[in-house]
Amino acid sequence: MKILHIVGGPSTGGAFKGAAILHDALLELKIDSKILNDMPRGHNENKFQKKDNKLVLINNSFFNKLINIFFVIIEKFLKVTFLHSPRSTFTFGFLGFDITKLQEYKEADLIHIHWLNQGFIGMKSISKMDKPIIWTMRDMWPFTGGAHYTMDFKKYEKSFLAQIIKRYKKKFFQNNIQFVAISDWLKAKAEKSYVLKGQEIKRIYNNVNLKDFKNISRSNARRALQVSTKKIVILYGAQNPQSKRKGWNLFVQSLKKLDTSKYFLIIFGSFWSHEVLNEIGIEYRSLGFVDDKKKLNKIYSCADLFVASSIQEAFGKTWLEALACGIPVVCFKRTSISEIIDHKTCGYVVENFNSNELKKGIDWLSLEIKKKNFKKKLRNKISKLDAPYIAKKYINLYKSTLKNK
Repeated sequence: MKILHIVGGPSTGGAFKGAAILHDALLELKIDSKILNDMPRGHNENKFQKKDNKLVLINNSFFNKLINIFFVIIEKFLKVTFLHSPRSTFTFGFLGFDITKLQEYKEADLIHIHWLNQGFIGMKSISKMDKPIIWTMRDMWPFTGGAHYTMDFKKYEKSFLAQIIKRYKKKFFQNNIQFVAISDWLKAKAEKSYVLKGQEIKRIYNNVNLKDFKNISRSNARRALQVSTKKIVILYGAQNPQSKRKGWNLFVQSLKKLDTSKYFLIIFGSFWSHEVLNEIGIEYRSLGFVDDKKKLNKIYSCADLFVASSIQEAFGKTWLEALACGIPVVCFKRTSISEIIDHKTCGYVVENFNSNELKKGIDWLSLEIKKKNFKKKLRNKISKLDAPYIAKKYINLYKSTLKNK
């Protein structure tokens, strides 16, 4: 059984990380797995190519690299033309490579799509694929008018152009595709959408490699990071943590209501401004974007609690990694995160998207961590999200898909 994973974007992206964790687990389970990617050479691919060159770069030639740049420029031009605020969280998806002529495609028994945007593979190219396809939806893009999350483009999603793109997708997404959502939240959204309504959509949760996140004592982690405080340490982080859908504004409002003399805040990710935190007056430390697993392990372990204030999230990885390190999580109800967090057992589930209630959750958990040891309970809670467990679920899906082709 030969599997070819299709995942675009840099190795630091959430989609690539999720696909790579699965790919590694499949290799360990003796499945012939390869990743096809559009990264420029030198973008952290060496650690994956050590596994018998299992990472294939589509733009490894000068000509393909030029074509990819051309696709990306056209995509940006379309964004500037049709969107008021062009962002990386939007993709038209018209242009891309035709991979059906690649040797890796021809050799594969099954194609597993994870993420294909930014000039990697166009929608029309998908209709040319004559092999069984598993499509793991890692955001909302497969069934929207171009938005990776509709919250970022509410007005646009109702536009005439968005409807054209949706009809275009519905036309090219053939019956040889088995869609998989990485959360019940995403599955429900997909089932109600125009593009995927009536399709059978399976749910297999996102994965985490528990081997990467070991049990480190809080004191050792803080010593390693030179964090010296007797206050309750709140951790907040994501790739784009200050975006609206991440609930940054709600988190900031909750910080304003906290007794800041009791709390120390650690943030990580691509923050573009610390001005509001300076105004609040809370003691904090910003660690920037972190992609080193060992350092992340220490960062999570030095915290008392993690705040995941996302409003729209397919199934993020930061809060999952926090749980793997035994750190309880505060999150909102009716999100993918709340599917895993048991209220007042694994953390605190805030009933409404409200800063007062979020503040209440932070205060409650800060008192509980002094009474309870969450580490073992949280580690056991996510054992069924460990990479080998999730990989076996996909292997069963691969087998049933190939059997019924």
